[in-house]
Amino acid sequence: MATNTDNSRLQAPHAEAAGGAVRIWQLLALASAAYLALGLLAGPRAFARLTAGPGVIAAAVLAGIAYILIALAMVALVSRLPLSWKGQLGTGLLFAVAFGAARLADMRLPGQPFQLVGDLLLVLMAVFLGIAASRIIRERNMLVPVAVVAAAIDTWGVYWGFVAEVGKKAPEVVQQFSAAVPGSAAAGLPVPLLSSVGIGDFLFMGLFVGAVYRLHMNPRATLWALFAVYLLVPPAFAAVSAVTGSAAPLLPGLLFLSFAVLIANWRQFHFSRAERYALLYAGAVVAAIILLAWGVKRMLSG
Repeated sequence: MATNTDNSRLQAPHAEAAGGAVRIWQLLALASAAYLALGLLAGPRAFARLTAGPGVIAAAVLAGIAYILIALAMVALVSRLPLSWKGQLGTGLLFAVAFGAARLADMRLPGQPFQLVGDLLLVLMAVFLGIAASRIIRERNMLVPVAVVAAAIDTWGVYWGFVAEVGKKAPEVVQQFSAAVPGSAAAGLPVPLLSSVGIGDFLFMGLFVGAVYRLHMNPRATLWALFAVYLLVPPAFAAVSAVTGSAAPLLPGLLFLSFAVLIANWRQFHFSRAERYALLYAGAVVAAIILLAWGVKRMLSG
């Protein structure tokens, strides 16, 4: 017969888990408030009447860095929530409905608060859905082909596929499904700033980080690698643009995010010799398909 002491021991882990979930939700709410505050303090209106100078440049750069840190903190917090895949999917869909309502309100009553709230809801929606989708990754080695295929598809889409076509014909659609980076409104500043992050990037950040946490890989190194990508890749592209004298190309975010995740967790993967060759062949085939599509499109357009 169970005693009161036995019952208290059984209830303790459940109470501890519930308390941990409450703390994560509280931290997520705090991160969301910080996101909104940053957007209001460093949004387009904040830089509208300012002229370029050392102080303005520093403020814009710091706002961009703060945005990246807050977004990654939200990804990490959502990944640690003790939710089932149904809970993750359901929460993501709820945020999707709220996101649609915010974007509709912004179209009918244009104003920075509606756009900013919509950006926040887009981030939360995409991260929850991405973490729910991460359930398909059942073992660590599966992360490698998923990351490689995602990088290849995004590269093709940004330069030659769906995203490229929509960006040319309806750029406002791309803007609606992207979250603006605070500080990027100061476009005239002589510094390369990340201007926006698309829904696909947040979706796959949730997928990658969710899988890394669930499979007990290396989440800290993963988050720092993602931070480095968002911080260093835009200046790198700007430098290439300055050297070549051409306009800075669009950034296929998943290409860099995918390889950052793989590099941060490289020691966690263990492949047989046959599996390594299979991955090499698959990567070569994907690269060949992308190059073929690029060549065909150039021939047709030229």
